[in-house]
Amino acid sequence: MGGMGSPGTVALVSDDLMFASQLSTAMRVAGGTAVLVSGDSVPDVALVFVDLNSAIDRRLALISRVRGEHPDLEIVGFSHHGDLDLRRRARAAGATRVVNNGSIRTVALRRSGVTAQETS
Repeated sequence: MGGMGSPGTVALVSDDLMFASQLSTAMRVAGGTAVLVSGDSVPDVALVFVDLNSAIDRRLALISRVRGEHPDLEIVGFSHHGDLDLRRRARAAGATRVVNNGSIRTVALRRSGVTAQETS
């Protein structure tokens, strides 16, 4: 689903409603949608955001499993800015990249071909 320049649908693995709201709003602005993943079943999307602020070991295992099942899927982990060890672990598990918490909106918009300035 979706591709570079096409908003499509993104998935979010998180228990934090603030992140869900931010991502949902950003995708709506871009003309796409965001779905909140409950459990370990990731829908068929082109981009998955994984919250690494809680349930870290479970989510690292999810990244590893999803990477093995979908080698081309873009997986973006996000965490606190200073946790470099966690970022390294997430990339080793298979995350395409890991960004700080405040960057998920920007990453979603950029991936959809929209700049943050266009939404202001």
